Amino acid sequence: MPELKLTTEELAVTEMLLDTSAEQSLELDFLLPDYEPEVFRILKTRVTPVIQQIQVDKNRLELSGVCNVSVLYLGERQDSLQAARQAAPFSKTLELKKLPDSDCAVQCVPRCYFVNARAVSSRRLEVRCGLSIRTRVTAQTKRPVVASARGCGVQIHGKSVNSAQNRILASKTFTMSEDLELGQAKPAFGSLLDAWFSLVLTEKKMMENRVICKGDLVTRILYCPEGGGSPELMEWSEPVSQILDLTGVQQDDICEIHAERLNGSFEPVRGDGECRRLSAEWSVTVSAVCDRNRETQLNDDAFSCQYASRPIIETVPLSLACGTISQIVPVTGRMEIAQLENLCAILTSPGEYSSRSENGKLILSGTVEVSAIYLSGGSLAVSDKSILYEAVLDQDCPDEISFFPSVGIVSADGTLSAGGIDLRIQLNVCGTVCQPLEQRLLTGLEIDKDKALERSGAALRICYAEPGENLWDIAKRCRTSMPAIMQENDLQSETMTERQMLLIPMLQE
Repeated sequence: MPELKLTTEELAVTEMLLDTSAEQSLELDFLLPDYEPEVFRILKTRVTPVIQQIQVDKNRLELSGVCNVSVLYLGERQDSLQAARQAAPFSKTLELKKLPDSDCAVQCVPRCYFVNARAVSSRRLEVRCGLSIRTRVTAQTKRPVVASARGCGVQIHGKSVNSAQNRILASKTFTMSEDLELGQAKPAFGSLLDAWFSLVLTEKKMMENRVICKGDLVTRILYCPEGGGSPELMEWSEPVSQILDLTGVQQDDICEIHAERLNGSFEPVRGDGECRRLSAEWSVTVSAVCDRNRETQLNDDAFSCQYASRPIIETVPLSLACGTISQIVPVTGRMEIAQLENLCAILTSPGEYSSRSENGKLILSGTVEVSAIYLSGGSLAVSDKSILYEAVLDQDCPDEISFFPSVGIVSADGTLSAGGIDLRIQLNVCGTVCQPLEQRLLTGLEIDKDKALERSGAALRICYAEPGENLWDIAKRCRTSMPAIMQENDLQSETMTERQMLLIPMLQE
């Protein structure tokens, strides 16, 4: 009795283990030390969450980080801005859909969407805030599929599929330290009010088993001058160059490199005179996700010409890496402010954003949250506004995409004009654009040898095919070979373009 011989191969499939936006609330108490001025009026509270550690434990994703909270307030002197600052730890545990059997690519974007601060007394503050943590976890796992089948008169149908088949992950955490000098035109440093960081990767060089990345670490601080007065904004840019080891990576792989878990600390360097230097230290994690697309011959159906049979077909989630994006996006806007005397600082943070594919173009839309600190009527004031933007990114894409971008602030400034401020903001957008490819593939075939099919004994039969009809369906219906039909009728395509009479050769045992 003939035996069925099935051979299988391992296919890399991309599975979405988590795609959610989780919320986390925090409550903090600030007790001002005796040497700090008492609170007269709170102007602005800023919360900058930073993910510090990501760990996958079985089917749980454990996130931990810190919220850098800065409460900007006025003391009795209305022209001098003070800050109560605190680093508050937070953690979040999320459940994955299944236990991953390979390394996961984890992307987290934390954002403060709500904050409220109040003065309980002149020396005690209460802060409540809400965090939104957008998280996506994907993994490439191996799925067995049928590669070939022989015996029992089995016919098998194949197709060519281009998909990402070799994902390589790597990350590297490093620290940088530097002494930062204030500009000559800036007043001496008194106290730190707030700080922001962004790493813009400007160059990427693929080599065998490694990737070299270069960029600029941009640091901005808002500080109170020594002796008081209006707040001052200072910015520095430090070059960054790192090598990531990625065993197996090749020059033509599609590789996304992004900076995450970026945090910093500052200490004033004080001598006998004015303080004009800060000792800075940054902690940065750079991560790489590299995909390699490969054309693979896969099978999606099978049947037996001799016995009753049942193909086992499953929907397999594949993914095609279309390209990476690392792009500076300009955003402009305007804040209408009456009685504006002098602009002290523009503070920004990314708001909500989303992406879509439209007519083959990738479009990013969202908001930038802007706060302007300025002098009005001789005292400091703050105005807030959400600036809407929409940008076409430099990546052609299909109608259906998977894109989880990282959006950071590179620079922000404003120009005084009649009755308001004209804003100019630069965003850094990076990420990998993928096309989801759900494919129905053959994972098994059941043959019932107790149910032999009746055969007419004829060598040929005649069939009339309709336009759009597939030869595989005709072969399956007639229990014969599709290549034999194509050869007998001198056909080059599986799909019929017109109504036609076909000669169907019947397979003999």
